[in-house]
Amino acid sequence: VNRYITLLLLFIGLAWGETTIAVFDLENNGLKDSEVRTLTDRLQSELVKVGDYTVVERKKIEKIFEEQKFQMSGCVEECLIEIGMLLGAKEIVIGDAGRIGSTYTISARLVNATSGVIIRSSEYDSEGDIETLLNVGIPRVASELSGKVSPNNFIETTKNSDLNKDNIERQEITARWPNG
Repeated sequence: VNRYITLLLLFIGLAWGETTIAVFDLENNGLKDSEVRTLTDRLQSELVKVGDYTVVERKKIEKIFEEQKFQMSGCVEECLIEIGMLLGAKEIVIGDAGRIGSTYTISARLVNATSGVIIRSSEYDSEGDIETLLNVGIPRVASELSGKVSPNNFIETTKNSDLNKDNIERQEITARWPNG
């Protein structure tokens, strides 16, 4: 009986275990370096919140780059996959952030670190301000990459919450001024 309980606990642990991922710096396409660093850090934090992930710490990634004599700026997707495997990550997150005109954009991909196959991808565009990209876009991208929310469900949820805010505001106005 004890053996069966041990096997059951082991199976539950494996089924509910966290996947180790490495989140690499987003490629900068026209933003300040500090903005890209902030977006990358927020994406990493959001992935921890929404997914069952263990995230490799940035210092460990930088150490592997130094040891393997890779340069982060010249490292392309194949190089990042190799670094991900050296870190023991099952999956890696790569992507870019930038600006075209007044549109801020982020695009990210969750990639299998062994096969190089893209598991999921997500993108988000924000008209006119980077704050929306940070506060709305990054959580959406993380949710989509984790597979917790599909793009259509997220849009519907956002629209419904906006409608609820409007209804609450109308109810408050009606309660204060019932005749007008």
